[in-house]
Amino acid sequence: MLKKYFNAFKYLILAGVLGLSLTGTECEKLLTQTGSIEGSWVLVKMEGNLQDVCLGETASFSNGIATLKCPGQSAVSKNYTYSNNVLTYTSSGVSYDVNFSSVNGVPKMVLRASGSVDRTLTYDQN
Repeated sequence: MLKKYFNAFKYLILAGVLGLSLTGTECEKLLTQTGSIEGSWVLVKMEGNLQDVCLGETASFSNGIATLKCPGQSAVSKNYTYSNNVLTYTSSGVSYDVNFSSVNGVPKMVLRASGSVDRTLTYDQN
């Protein structure tokens, strides 16, 4: 009888280990999602050197033109390139590493710049 419980326990442990490995894979997918910057995004968090951004800014990306608008202000258009998860505003040369994730079903885009402009900007898809 003890052998029967031991075998059941072995299978339970095996199932748990397999379950954890699959769960880890899913978490890894969430942390390393790829996506497109195309569309409309709203700035929900900013850190670092922040001269020209504001919370609530809408950023719309389409066909190499970004339209950026802070609440209550006029929109500004900037040309950009996007390749290999790097967004570069062509007029200023400022580049951001781009990462995508989803929190509670809300797609997020995080832009990280370093160098002359050191900041992290987090956008929710609008």
